[in-house]
Amino acid sequence: MGNFMMHASGRRLYFFVACAALLLAGCGGGGSTPTPTPDPVALPLVSMSPAGSTQAANAEVDAYVQAKMTEGKIPGLSLAVLENGRLLYAKSYGYADLDARLPLRPEHRMEIGSISKTFAAAGAMLLVDEGKLDLDAKVSTYIGPVIPSWEAITVRHLLNHSSGLPEYPTDASRDIVEGKRILSEEEILAIYKTFPSTRTPGLSWSYSNVGYDVLGIILSRVSGRHYGAYLRDKMFTPLGMREIRIMAPNESPAGNATGYAMVGSKLVADSASPGLRNYGSLAASGVEASLMDMVKYDAALRGNTLLRQSSLDAMFSISISTGLTTGPTKAPANFGLGWFLALIGSEHKSFHSGGMPGYICNFIHYQEAGITVIVLTNQGFQGQMPQTVTQGVARMYRPSLPE
Repeated sequence: MGNFMMHASGRRLYFFVACAALLLAGCGGGGSTPTPTPDPVALPLVSMSPAGSTQAANAEVDAYVQAKMTEGKIPGLSLAVLENGRLLYAKSYGYADLDARLPLRPEHRMEIGSISKTFAAAGAMLLVDEGKLDLDAKVSTYIGPVIPSWEAITVRHLLNHSSGLPEYPTDASRDIVEGKRILSEEEILAIYKTFPSTRTPGLSWSYSNVGYDVLGIILSRVSGRHYGAYLRDKMFTPLGMREIRIMAPNESPAGNATGYAMVGSKLVADSASPGLRNYGSLAASGVEASLMDMVKYDAALRGNTLLRQSSLDAMFSISISTGLTTGPTKAPANFGLGWFLALIGSEHKSFHSGGMPGYICNFIHYQEAGITVIVLTNQGFQGQMPQTVTQGVARMYRPSLPE
């Protein structure tokens, strides 16, 4: 995959990581010196825990996670396990900052990459619930005149990656990918409108960060607020998500876990290029969140406190086949609205991975078992390790779950 983590080439990571649960090839890291990890930092009890539950140390889970961290050269990892939206177990392991020897805590933010798309999808469905957004309306309804290849693209096509728009900004838009200057939504949209759709919209799946960024701009226009402000007011604040935010230029890193990359045999601090932070790739990959935030997000999805049931059903129903497979059984992988979907044995699984320079994260929910596992890590060159940990921990809680 080359230097896909660095600067402009970093956009190439988004597709790879978003599909990490679907692909067999990893991107491994080098080096032979394991990263030391301190004792895990326990997550305090939170309000969505089951009545009478405890967070007593789970030695099997702790040993498994710490072994995988050593194997993957992962400085810090935050883990949460929920059952039907209720917290079962959550801990942070390792370090938020290696140089400072600062232990990672559940309140530390990490860049969650393409898992951000699930928030964009939820934001879209909130507007559908309010009668303000039509998924089958053409995007030109909301963003004005478009080039001919865009004319048939609908909001639904953006949500299910069938718009035919490119995966990430092209070399022709170096102002975006290299961060030469801070761009407004209007400037970004004007650049994106020059990218042709290369497929007949709605007929086939092709992962598109550009499509999700366009979706975020549509949400801004329909809501009358900047995309980040819209999510804050309609989702983050109502759900009590205290640390979560959208990436922004010149924002303080306080509260963030430092992201790392393997350079030779050493872990070195890595971070989003100026371009990624200057325009944030807002809807596609712009969310920074803590483990606590993600726990509350899952609880809202499972508890029907965020969206109407009809909108949840739409998000988690097959909208299009990806043509990819997942897991050892090569089960077909499909896509709903914002989420990958697969039927493995008798278990319906919804999932999304996300990666940014210095971070890889994974989020899986097993519908019949009711189990959700969330893993956030601050190391960007570890291949499928977060996926491995997520699935491994899930089977510790439900041994009958398929791989």
